[in-house]
Amino acid sequence: MASNLKRIFAAMLLLLLGMLIHHYVVVIADPTAAEITNDHEAIHITEGYLVDPDHLLALPDVLQAPAFIADRSLEQVPWRFGQQAYWLRLKVRNTSTTDQSLVAYFSNPMIEQLTVYQSDSRLDTAKASWRKTALGWQSVDLSVKQRAFPTYDIYLRAHSETHLVVRIATAGIAKTPVHLYSSEDFNTLTQMTFLLWGSFVGVLVVMSLFNLVLFAGLKDGVYLVYVGYIVSVLMMLGVVMGFGHYIFPEAAMRWLRLHIVPINLSVVIFTLSFALLFFDASGKKSRVTRWCIRYAQLLIALAVIFLFVPEYLAAPIFFAALAFLYPLIGLFLFQQFKLKQRWARYYMLSWIPLIAGGAIQPMSLIGTIEGTFLTLHAMMIGVSIEVVLMAMGLARRMQYKKEQALFDAVHYPGTQLPNAALLERHTKELIKNQQRFAICLIEVADFSSLQPYISSTDTNDLMIMISRVVNRELMFQPQFPILEEGEHQDHKLAQLKDGLLAVVLTEAAETNSELFDTIRQHLDSGAQIGELYIALAVNFGASDFDYHHDEQSLDVLKQAQQALEQAKYTSSGIEFYRADQAYNFAQRLSLAASLQAALRNHELELYYQPQINLQTGRVDGSEALLRWHHHELGYVPPNEFIPLAEDTGIVNEITLWVIERACQDLEILKARGYLQHNVSVNISGKDIAEPSFLTNVRRILSQYSFPLNSLTFELTESATVRDFHLLTETLEALAEIGVQIAIDDYGTGYSSLFYIAELPFTELKIDKSFVSDLDTSERHRTIVKTTVEMAKSMGLKVVAEGIESVAIEALLREYDCHIAQGFYYQKPIPFDQYLQWLIKQS
Repeated sequence: MASNLKRIFAAMLLLLLGMLIHHYVVVIADPTAAEITNDHEAIHITEGYLVDPDHLLALPDVLQAPAFIADRSLEQVPWRFGQQAYWLRLKVRNTSTTDQSLVAYFSNPMIEQLTVYQSDSRLDTAKASWRKTALGWQSVDLSVKQRAFPTYDIYLRAHSETHLVVRIATAGIAKTPVHLYSSEDFNTLTQMTFLLWGSFVGVLVVMSLFNLVLFAGLKDGVYLVYVGYIVSVLMMLGVVMGFGHYIFPEAAMRWLRLHIVPINLSVVIFTLSFALLFFDASGKKSRVTRWCIRYAQLLIALAVIFLFVPEYLAAPIFFAALAFLYPLIGLFLFQQFKLKQRWARYYMLSWIPLIAGGAIQPMSLIGTIEGTFLTLHAMMIGVSIEVVLMAMGLARRMQYKKEQALFDAVHYPGTQLPNAALLERHTKELIKNQQRFAICLIEVADFSSLQPYISSTDTNDLMIMISRVVNRELMFQPQFPILEEGEHQDHKLAQLKDGLLAVVLTEAAETNSELFDTIRQHLDSGAQIGELYIALAVNFGASDFDYHHDEQSLDVLKQAQQALEQAKYTSSGIEFYRADQAYNFAQRLSLAASLQAALRNHELELYYQPQINLQTGRVDGSEALLRWHHHELGYVPPNEFIPLAEDTGIVNEITLWVIERACQDLEILKARGYLQHNVSVNISGKDIAEPSFLTNVRRILSQYSFPLNSLTFELTESATVRDFHLLTETLEALAEIGVQIAIDDYGTGYSSLFYIAELPFTELKIDKSFVSDLDTSERHRTIVKTTVEMAKSMGLKVVAEGIESVAIEALLREYDCHIAQGFYYQKPIPFDQYLQWLIKQS
């Protein structure tokens, strides 16, 4: 109902505007009804003209020229762009018995030189005297009205005649129709013209202020560009029509007149720029859009050039360039219509009067079509209609933007699928109605590892393809409610992020396990994205909501996420949340909080395990190992709390704490005389990835005086495959300041030889999985022996961990391994006990 009322109101406004325009056209815009011609009962006019291409003729010369004396209609004057002059002759005879007060109106206020000579004597007498009047815009002693309406008053007594000789010269459009009116008719004409001008200027000023207010509030550049368009139209038509003398200072009008072609270009530039911004087309660069942008850039370049080019040269180029505007705009609007931009129909309609007026007025000025009052004001009338339609178009655009913003708020960008907000809105409605439901999450396994190889467009296409498969399977399953009705397909799922979808069920999730398995099998068949085939695997995690408990929709979503995490470790890839799992997750959360508190309160400890030189049997150094004794849970293994540290983002903080505590212990070792004792500290790939890691390490080391070659950083081999460039920079910087770098757990990662050759390692540590059964595994003996030989050839110190027997130690000594570490010598112990152990060893 409200929409129909808006349409009726808009139609009434257009009808009112049409009535006003009709009034202007009928009452004002047909001056030929009041213009005096040879058909007039009292006034007879004889016309003639002469072209002066070189500006060499003066009044006496043209009076004696035979070509000038011959009768020729002024409609036949060959007006053209150029610097030639034109001489016009009018003999006006009053055949009536009453005096006549007449006005000769020269309807081209842009003429630079317009000189009128009048004589009441016969031209064939030698005593003919001439009165000279300058009316061109370059004249300095003209009133504002004379500049806007170049006129010459003629008073004819009964049965008398007068002669007018008019010289016209300009650098621009020379065509100057001469209209003869009675004084009364001309006064009426000027009054109604003032009404037309005032209405036009008033509408444009109001529209400018309105758009400035919109720009200040919405910060949308389209409104500012439209103000630029309105101002450029006012400047252009102000010069062409003459009303600019009433609204601009005279100095500004002179500048505008001299640069009228760039001003015309600015109108076209703002028009085209407004079109691109109106549809937000600059961000979606189709071929036609790129043509429009290049065309606008060309016009800007021409506008700058034309500031320094004479008008008679610039104007023909301008009109030639203008010929490309209409087909280009037509293609652009057609493209937008094809893109279903039908909300912009008022904007598209506004081009009809604008194009018509923009084409008719220049053709009238250059003489292509007959120059009448209506054709000379065609641009003004067209702009007036266009402004009204554009106001409606901008209002519709604002409404569309609001609707689009609401749409974007509940849809995932790129795929336009319902998002988490729409999912939450739907689940809240179910909770409000006390209805049982469940949420099921569908996640593409290892999606993050896939994204570097496909573009964002491919990612969206993949998600749309997956959603169609899921929708197809759920379409005839009534227990899955529709989240949104689509134009072509109803959506029963929402996209929470790339690689993660969600559906709602109105029954227990576990009863649909077979359906989930069917969907999983369909998706596991993979997808073809361009030339790339992608093997897909998906996991399902679901959780039921029971309105009898004080749960929220977000709680159910979190529970579904927990189930999804568990599904990654099951063979079926499908997992349902159970209440008994809540304890495990709550325990992990509590443990993570306790770990953070332990770090802040210095409750963590370093244990040390000695490293023995196999050649001398002496202690070469030790490895610092992090330990945590929870006040309630007791000893927590590192393989439990280190992943928690990584998940909660404090692993780098823990590493820095370990490095600083190890440095403190090293200072104590050196103070007690263990000058050659080396301490090894573990660092991870996450530490290297931290931008401030190197800076923080340098800050810590600067506080201590022990030789930095007593400190070794052991880097897990698997960590070296992540960011090789950053890894190289960090390790080389550490090597430069003297820290030793060891590759830890050698043999468990990938591309080991490459990293050893390229990175500044000084030590290689063989993983205990190859050492612990060295005395029983022939294969491991071969691997360890070969590794030791290779490392020695590269100048690396070799450390073997996991020694648990004298037999293993003997084999390592046989292979000429440098350092050994393991329970055979000593298990990891606190630092105080380690100091006591060192004393006993010495």
